[in-house]
Amino acid sequence: MLENIRLALRGIITHKMRSFLTMLGVIIGIASIIGIVSIVQGTNARLEKSLIGAGNNVVTVALSENGANYDLSNLPSGVPVVSDEAMERINKLSGVSSASTYRQRDSWAAQVYNGKYTLSNGKIVGASKNLFETLQYKVIKGRDFTDEELQNGAKSVILDMKAVESLFDDDPIGQVIEIKSEPFVVVGIVKDMNAADQEYESINDYYNASYTGGSSVYIPENSWPIIFQYDEPQSVAIHVEQTNRMVFIGRRAARILNQAVGNESVQYASLSSEDSENSMKTLTDSIQLMLIGIASLSLLVGGIGVMNIMLVSVTERTAEIGLKKALGAKYRTIMYQFLTESAVLTSMGGIIGVILGIVMARIIAYAANLDFGISIPWIIISVLFSIFIGVIFGGWPALRAAKLNPIDALRCE
Repeated sequence: MLENIRLALRGIITHKMRSFLTMLGVIIGIASIIGIVSIVQGTNARLEKSLIGAGNNVVTVALSENGANYDLSNLPSGVPVVSDEAMERINKLSGVSSASTYRQRDSWAAQVYNGKYTLSNGKIVGASKNLFETLQYKVIKGRDFTDEELQNGAKSVILDMKAVESLFDDDPIGQVIEIKSEPFVVVGIVKDMNAADQEYESINDYYNASYTGGSSVYIPENSWPIIFQYDEPQSVAIHVEQTNRMVFIGRRAARILNQAVGNESVQYASLSSEDSENSMKTLTDSIQLMLIGIASLSLLVGGIGVMNIMLVSVTERTAEIGLKKALGAKYRTIMYQFLTESAVLTSMGGIIGVILGIVMARIIAYAANLDFGISIPWIIISVLFSIFIGVIFGGWPALRAAKLNPIDALRCE
């Protein structure tokens, strides 16, 4: 085998231009495949980061109707408060680091005042004990809600930085704001520690980053009846250790919560953009397979080129083949020699194609502001496939060489 590889490399070096032109179809085909896969891998990684959890691995499970948030202007029947037993089951799910209930109203920021200042957009959130921990938020000034405030429903409020910038010109801690004409004392300022890394690709990103868009105003969950209806449904935020477990855990949590819901028209659902993420990945994977199929046509052309050049090589080396057979070379020896030459030729094309494909994908990703990712399995598959092309298309020339009659082969000289 090593001798056959050495002979193959010597032949490639001897006929450099012919060998390169023969490999060209394989190089183009493999480079196209690697380039396509690299761009799609980068796109999928970006989707995973931006569409699932927006960088903080938080799944939101909320009441929904026909796949959208339920309109809280009309309270649904048969939806009880989330029980401690249900939360305990959710917290015990494999991969869940923490979970917390909350209530939320969107587009109510216009009813939050501080004198002449009003929030232009955002949301009001009724927070339970460990909500900030679940969301990976940090109180950067002031303090968190005390257990007493959470239990008794105190008129305390925590703001995010956007709300602070909209409502105050000075230090907000200890000052009073109005929420729906009710006074609340500002006790802290909170910040999302992952906010700087978040990316948003579609309107559905709102669901998986529901705590980062616009201004956010947090009050104790038990203070909710002071400004809104007492029996409004709760939602659940779940922090998941691994991003690839988010879809599964979101669905499991929704199933647990729905066991207590006695209303078939509204159900809890994971609103973490898993449908968008899955549909986008399905689309990109389908496009990837289609483009790989098109790129594979150049491999077919390259394979035909390899077969053609190997037939020429057999013709040029007829006397050599006849001499080897006259000296006792067996059928399989000649067969293996030409198959090895063909496989080495295409494998070299495959390796060059992989390098060229990575470089090409890098350039395209940089020029088009796309993400880039290297798939080791696809690189291995591409090189192996190029060897396979060499074996398949080099089979007929090798068979033809092996079947030559030594006497006739020597006479051609």
